[in-house]
Amino acid sequence: LMKKGDIKVNAFLNTAKTVLGIIFPLITFPYVSRVLQVDAIGIYNFSASINSYFLLIAGLGVSTYAIREGAIYRDNKEKTAEFVSEVFSINLIATCIAYILLFLCLLTVPQLGSYKTPILILSVEILFSTLGINWIYNIYEDFLFITIRTLCFQIISLIATFAFVRNTNDLMKYVLIVAFSSSGANVVNFLVARKKYCKFRFTFHCNWKEHLKPILVIFSTTVAINVYVNSDTTILGILTNDYQVGLYSTAAKIYTIIKNVLAAMLMVLIPRFSLLINKNNLSNANELFSKVFNTMSILLLPISVGLFMTSSDIILLVAGKNYLAGSEALKLLSVATIFSLFAYMYTQCILIPAKEENIVFKATLISAVANIILNLVLIPIFGMNAAAFTTIIAEFIVFYIAFKESNKIVKLEGIKRNLITVFWGCVIIIVVCAALDRLIQNAIIRLFASVFVSCILYGVTLILMRNEIVLELISRVKRNIIKKRIE
Repeated sequence: LMKKGDIKVNAFLNTAKTVLGIIFPLITFPYVSRVLQVDAIGIYNFSASINSYFLLIAGLGVSTYAIREGAIYRDNKEKTAEFVSEVFSINLIATCIAYILLFLCLLTVPQLGSYKTPILILSVEILFSTLGINWIYNIYEDFLFITIRTLCFQIISLIATFAFVRNTNDLMKYVLIVAFSSSGANVVNFLVARKKYCKFRFTFHCNWKEHLKPILVIFSTTVAINVYVNSDTTILGILTNDYQVGLYSTAAKIYTIIKNVLAAMLMVLIPRFSLLINKNNLSNANELFSKVFNTMSILLLPISVGLFMTSSDIILLVAGKNYLAGSEALKLLSVATIFSLFAYMYTQCILIPAKEENIVFKATLISAVANIILNLVLIPIFGMNAAAFTTIIAEFIVFYIAFKESNKIVKLEGIKRNLITVFWGCVIIIVVCAALDRLIQNAIIRLFASVFVSCILYGVTLILMRNEIVLELISRVKRNIIKKRIE
């Protein structure tokens, strides 16, 4: 049998991959946002939001389904090849449908006329995302390859951005570079997966009944999620202007970065929870989930508080003074981050592995409908801040329903003490950031000082209050140091 990957190593690698995918854009985005200016950034983000809907149709919820079910087959090469071929074929058919719908929209919707070129360029991601079959690497917990691949293509993208994007007329060059970065990486994925794991192929001989029902339920859920994630930008673009979209999308980019980094740590746990829950090993599932919840609390809550307190300085550093009006939206999105990550943890680590995708669909559908209605009502009055506020409501709805239903499957153990120590640590962060805001005038120096001092004092607070997760980490580090000295 194939040896399972170490959870800590996998979490590190997947987080590293996500961080790499964020660090390079963080290096390029301050440059690109200043070179292209707010309106051009608004055009790019609106085009990307439109493209995301068709990327969603092509994806069809296959990835989540394949990771959950594929983890069961991965020790049998023949069954894996059959499973991967069938799911890949369904994915490819959905991709063809997505392209047909995309071209129909571009031909029939007049409002998309001025966005046709960037949308078409970005649409290459639809095909190559399907060919990339990222999910097979998750099934085999092969995060090392994905991390190395990401690093290589991000370096190429970084060099190309600085070399070719020089002024406001270079928007299309930037769009091409973005499309190349993801598409090229997926080509490599396709070639390596066929050689390393199984010789999958396109086939019409699929077990449609077995695959389609859960895939379509997960797809419906993903649609609902995508609607409430992207409807903010889409409705904002329709009801306001490119300038508002440019400001909001900058704040949303920072919000998304935080979400993606922390979600990467959780993603590697999905196959493991699938195995535990399918084998009805609920005691180990309870123990693992409680540790994950406590660890996520230690990381997520202070990050969200720090993001709220330093939103203006972060916007200034990342995008420049022309984007400062987006800082209020970022404050609101920092609150949404908390609900979003805990909702993701419950839905992806518990409900999906437990095959309760109907509950996830219900939660996300309610959330999406509420988000769209609130956006249509509030955006004309409050603009981009309304878009951020509705995101809080949407994320909270999913979190509440997922939390309530997940408690029927697993139980959290020993979280009260952890949350108390994290709460007081966050209070320290608020005090530090407020004090430094008064003492330091330079925004960049103030930001780095706030982060540095807050991290130190937050860590000290958790140690003094005897936080079990932190003390266990310190103990493990000490043991490793002693072990290396002995060796």
